[in-house]
Amino acid sequence: MLPCSDNLIQKVLQKIDFFRNIFHGQLDHGEYWDFYTFNRAKLLNVGYTEALKDAEYDCFIFSDVDLIPMDDRNLYHCYDQPRHFAIAMDKFGFRLPYAGYFGGVSGLSKKQFLKINGFPNEYWGWGGEDDDIYNRITLNGMKVSRPDVRIGRYRMIKHERDKHNEPNPQRFNKIQNTKNTMKKDGISSLTYKLVQVKKYPMYTNISVEIGKPPPRPIKG
Repeated sequence: MLPCSDNLIQKVLQKIDFFRNIFHGQLDHGEYWDFYTFNRAKLLNVGYTEALKDAEYDCFIFSDVDLIPMDDRNLYHCYDQPRHFAIAMDKFGFRLPYAGYFGGVSGLSKKQFLKINGFPNEYWGWGGEDDDIYNRITLNGMKVSRPDVRIGRYRMIKHERDKHNEPNPQRFNKIQNTKNTMKKDGISSLTYKLVQVKKYPMYTNISVEIGKPPPRPIKG
């Protein structure tokens, strides 16, 4: 699953031949219209839902569109515990930025995904959803597994931050409340409008409308 905006499509398509050697399979690529506020976790929920319309998959790999794996020993499949693949990115000096980091590329079995009620739908804009997902995993009695740091290395495609993807100042409060929100906010509460599905030999391009964030409280 590769969530991204329209203006990143061409950059990722230039890397499809590289992805072919790593994945040995097809990609589901979720696109949202540029005038909507970005919501990465909700788009990943959409990718999960739409993928199951094609086949009864039992393993799901969720990847940021701008990350390129550097080692083909970093095998994309599911494990006994939720998997965090992108543990050493170039932007972090090829180190894990903090112990609870679950961003970039991850993998969950269908059973693991449903156990945490999927991903949160209420993280609009940049940041926070990865930490919420990590909280969901640990709160449900699971542990994150990771490859060796020499294997889980990634490079990031350079690009400007998308419009409507500004940092969400509410993300820190939301992260602290995962325990109270995860049962009601997730795959069980997902709503969206399917706009278009285009199938290509190496990937499926899914365009959706995911709605808008609620109004932010007025400071006063």
